[in-house]
Amino acid sequence: MNAMREPEGYLIYLIKQVELGVRRPFEELLAAKGISTPTYTALTVLRRWPGITSSELARRSFVRAQTMAETVNAMLDSGLLRREKDPAHGRQMLLYITAEGDRMIDRVRDDVQDLDAVLASALSEEDRRQLIHHLRACRDVLLAREGRVRV
Repeated sequence: MNAMREPEGYLIYLIKQVELGVRRPFEELLAAKGISTPTYTALTVLRRWPGITSSELARRSFVRAQTMAETVNAMLDSGLLRREKDPAHGRQMLLYITAEGDRMIDRVRDDVQDLDAVLASALSEEDRRQLIHHLRACRDVLLAREGRVRV
């Protein structure tokens, strides 16, 4: 019996299918709570890495700096973020999530965890850990190829 081999580029195709499959329900659950995907992404990045610049936030959110500047301005106006001068670099501004930003993330936490559980429902806990490990390794190789560091 001959084992069927995946066609060239199959891993990329499969990853894209998963991304497309999760995108709509993810965007819908955020929209139901009044949060855009870019806002959610920026808030979760800043919760994990407080005190980064807008350009660093853009890199960690996988968007262009110009796109992030618009998102940041809207979030500053909404009171979800605050800016502070970097004491080490006088002209550089650092971004921090506010209590209102934290509350916004908390409003969707359970829904996001539920969607995450659906995504991993066919996997054992060990398989889930291994998938995360392997996806991070793939991400890191791609970033290194671009001369960037792990986010």
